Amino acid sequence: MSTLRSMLGAAVLTALALTAVACSEKNPGGTDDTKADGGGNCAPSSRNDEIRLGLAPACEGCHLIGNKPFFASLTAFENGLVYDERYVKRGDPENSMLIQMLKGTAPGSYPQMPPGQPYSELVTNGRVTLTTEQVEAWIRDLPPAPERLEAPDPEAFHVRRLSAEEMVVSLMEQLGLTLEDFVSTSDPNWRNKAYVVNGGKLFLWPGDWAPGISGEYVSDSRSVERFDALGGGNSLLYRKRDVSFGPSAAQTLVQMSQAWCVRAVDKKNNKAVLRYVTLADTSSNNPDAVRKNMRALYLRMLGQPPSDAEAKELYERVYVPLEAQSTRLAWIGVCASLIRHPLWITY
Repeated sequence: MSTLRSMLGAAVLTALALTAVACSEKNPGGTDDTKADGGGNCAPSSRNDEIRLGLAPACEGCHLIGNKPFFASLTAFENGLVYDERYVKRGDPENSMLIQMLKGTAPGSYPQMPPGQPYSELVTNGRVTLTTEQVEAWIRDLPPAPERLEAPDPEAFHVRRLSAEEMVVSLMEQLGLTLEDFVSTSDPNWRNKAYVVNGGKLFLWPGDWAPGISGEYVSDSRSVERFDALGGGNSLLYRKRDVSFGPSAAQTLVQMSQAWCVRAVDKKNNKAVLRYVTLADTSSNNPDAVRKNMRALYLRMLGQPPSDAEAKELYERVYVPLEAQSTRLAWIGVCASLIRHPLWITY
């Protein structure tokens, strides 16, 4: 039980770390580059940064990554939005598209940003504290752009959580699992029809991916609900991805890691997890093979070899205690603990 608690603790600590990166709702929008842009907390480093942090709760859901990552950093905010006259006309807030989008009067296909709810309502319900009037005042007094905006730092890196889509696809690949391990294949044309999910598999699947999940009573209809809990978006329902890693995502990942590792260990002739051992090999009769397999699995799941200390801790704190019950349970535990590792959850 203590081993399982420690595994859950790792996921919770990762959730707290990722949440801390985003700061709180009252001081939002910080990213991992805030140290470079203004200190180790989310205090704004400039007036432009103050506006970035103020708009972030409403905007970073769509613009933290992707082709318009305006809120990934202060540099991205200034280069991509503040000093681009398509969005902000210095000294002229009324004709700035940023203001028009906040008010829902912008021309084109997207008259309102964020979509779905007027910005003024977000201010009223307290999700954001920066008012449209304050943004207008900022544009009115916006100083000219520096002669040369800060160039991207090739040494800088940005840490984010894996999206729910990335988690599902990469985990199936890493564990040697396929759709056939989760859905019914009794119909010869099953690949071209809504999937009938076998019960008890704890399958996750995006709600907007074709051909979808069957609504038949024999199908596990909660596959899409679990995907949503993991932070997945749904373009058909206008639901954005959750870029944080909160309690719902952590709990779903814990359940997913256990269930999918069971499938991988139990799958016949699957070398993804048991590459150098069989369930007959133990720490007593073949310790070298057990340790070799553990190192290989660590490398496969986390993309880097473990240090001697990390390998020793995984062996002594996870594998050996669970092996007392069975080698099957021991490898399931090792597999699940690696999926909950911060290096697996983040990118």
